[in-house]
Amino acid sequence: MSSGESTHGESSQATSYREKLNNIGDITPLSAPLISWGGQRGRSPREYLEDYKTSCKLPFGYEVATWRQIFLGDKKWTLPFSFRTEPEIKPLGPDAPTIVLLFYPRPDEQDARPIHRSESYLRRIERIAKMGEQTIIYVPPELKDVVKGMRDDPHWYVIDEYPTIWDMPNNAYQKDNFATKQPALFEQFDGYTDADGDLKPEPRYNRAHHSAVCNAKAFIMYDAIMRNPFGTDYWMYVDAGFLFDDGPKDDEGTAWGELFRAGLDVGKFERAICVSRDTGVVMGEYSHRHGYPDAEDECFANPRRSWRARQFIAQVYVGNSLGMLNYSVRFMQTVDDMDASGFYTGREELVVPFVALRYPNTVFSVPYFRLPPRLDYPWQFPMKFVFSAVGGRESVPPIVDPIATLYCKGKGYTPRRPNLRAGGIYEGAEDELKEEARLP
Repeated sequence: MSSGESTHGESSQATSYREKLNNIGDITPLSAPLISWGGQRGRSPREYLEDYKTSCKLPFGYEVATWRQIFLGDKKWTLPFSFRTEPEIKPLGPDAPTIVLLFYPRPDEQDARPIHRSESYLRRIERIAKMGEQTIIYVPPELKDVVKGMRDDPHWYVIDEYPTIWDMPNNAYQKDNFATKQPALFEQFDGYTDADGDLKPEPRYNRAHHSAVCNAKAFIMYDAIMRNPFGTDYWMYVDAGFLFDDGPKDDEGTAWGELFRAGLDVGKFERAICVSRDTGVVMGEYSHRHGYPDAEDECFANPRRSWRARQFIAQVYVGNSLGMLNYSVRFMQTVDDMDASGFYTGREELVVPFVALRYPNTVFSVPYFRLPPRLDYPWQFPMKFVFSAVGGRESVPPIVDPIATLYCKGKGYTPRRPNLRAGGIYEGAEDELKEEARLP
């Protein structure tokens, strides 16, 4: 077993985590993770990403091409190797970010968003189209025309090369696993007694198609960056349900009008990337009314209790090209390793906490807090707003290292990158968070 790995069940587990967390630096894409289970590894993303078909033969830019050479294990990663230097489509601006999302309506009729009732869901996509940002959207072929028709310009880039969610490389070999093994693991959860309070496993997560959708999010970010038609280095992944029908309304009564008319703020992307750098992403975090697991919680060692790991909502996350690539392959490797070790992987917030601890300096977070009244509503996730121009350039959210603020709080862990304070319409967020004992 390598020095970067740790087995569970040891009496010194907690101490071992803290020591290793304090002595690990930025890591290569798939180096030995901090948490493993007896050294058990699943299939490597290298195996299914090396030869997957894409319309883009060459990656954009020297840094991404070099990263790909190292990731695929090519020792001869010095020049010459091929990469594109010119974007396929002239970008909206020199630092314009690109939004990436996928829309594959789930086929089961009992789901909240079945394909036969997708009109409401398509309205959400239309709102994103109206934002006018550089956007790459993945859809099944039968929806390409209706989605492409929402906006008539080259910066609305629709990809329909994957007919179903199962045709994406990281899902193709997972189909039987997600359809048989994962539901069985869900049924084995130990968490339905009163001792766990109101926080219990979510039955709506127990669906093969749901597992595949969550897993696909990591792949499409990898794929989008390799295609990179706009030559961008700033990225935002958003869920297709990002702009719910029930949201804050502007003076004209339009849901989310203030947000999609304001557009994205490049300065706020720069601020987040200065923390996450080339190794990871910044995503939204939501708190539990009943607490949250720390690095010593049994959920990270006991598959029957892993549902307790639920901590992040990956509805939106941002980063630069290398940060997104590192997050994507670490997420995919974590899913593969969890599968091989008997852990349930049916929802991204059951996987992201493992990614955060297994690969430090990968996940940074915007803590959950209330927005000003005009922007607030019951399903209020701050990530809908924090990278928009709403509130002006000085309206910025707090950004923290979740290992320091959640998983090892008060236990001697020193973050390598400073927490960023809030400003503008987000001022006062730290006071609210301190009351919950969430920030030092």
